[in-house]
Amino acid sequence: MRNYKCLNKNTFTEGNYTLVPLRDEDKYEILEWRNSQIDILRQQAPLTKESQENYFKTVIAPLFEQEKPNQILWSFLLDNKLIGYGGLVHIDWENKTGEISFLTETSRNKSSEVFISDWYNYLSILKPIAQNELGFNSIFTYAYDIRPNLYVALEKAGFKETNRVKNSIEIAGKMKDTVIHTCFFDELKMRFANENDADLYFKWANDKVVRENSYNTAEINYEQHINWFKSKLLSKECFFYLFLNKENTAIGQVRIDKSNDEIIIGISIDEKFRGKGLGVKLLNKACNDYLSKFKTAEIIAYIKEENIASINQFSKASFIKTENVIIGNNKSYRFKRTINEGH
Repeated sequence: MRNYKCLNKNTFTEGNYTLVPLRDEDKYEILEWRNSQIDILRQQAPLTKESQENYFKTVIAPLFEQEKPNQILWSFLLDNKLIGYGGLVHIDWENKTGEISFLTETSRNKSSEVFISDWYNYLSILKPIAQNELGFNSIFTYAYDIRPNLYVALEKAGFKETNRVKNSIEIAGKMKDTVIHTCFFDELKMRFANENDADLYFKWANDKVVRENSYNTAEINYEQHINWFKSKLLSKECFFYLFLNKENTAIGQVRIDKSNDEIIIGISIDEKFRGKGLGVKLLNKACNDYLSKFKTAEIIAYIKEENIASINQFSKASFIKTENVIIGNNKSYRFKRTINEGH
């Protein structure tokens, strides 16, 4: 499988859907899809096998070796079967933006339910790639106003209409608008922690404020921390969400970890970034990602009664206080968040 030099990771999966770098073996199926759906594309004439072979050889193949290619394309799979392809095109690396390209197998457009599901799941994978892997500021779609179900999927995925050019193109004898939908990313980037982050997590764990708010207030031993950290990275039950700003400076972390039949969440923010209201954003991003993977999960937080700042933080992040509890000698609250309470 070919990999893009501009990406550290090339294959992305969400549920039963997977994006893999555009495969040469898919070029003839894509040709058929494009020719049968030419009305919705900026394609002037039907493709031929010769033109498609030449395109894959002279345009697609070189993309994998470029540091900043003008497009990044994937094959879109459902249960490991090809159902579409797409990616980011007309990439502007200076302004960190790109246009979304996506096309599915022609028969999948007949069902509005299938069409919306394909688009939504595709965008759910593509958005984190653009924001977290590539560091883009925004991505957008450029489409002719002939597929109302497209707008349903886009709005569901967090896109907003940002421009409409009236009567800009003639399709099947009728003038149609061109519509642009955009998804703007905030300055927070999220990724999963790795072994290289062990010392950073050790620093945060031994922060004075973090230790005071923890149920175990003792300073953490470095060797024990390293062993614990490595074991958690290997665990399928533990999710280390690490957050960075637009300068790629680490600002905090959220850990969601299954323990004793409960899914427990914890958060810490670097002392340089406290007091900026970032905690709620970090909690929302981590919970939204986790609950998108485990839709029936209940995420639990235990917070000391005197930790007013954390209580307010979790409450603003859609956590619901469920009961008063005693942990050790500490009067505490138990908070819960499920997919129904999220934003």
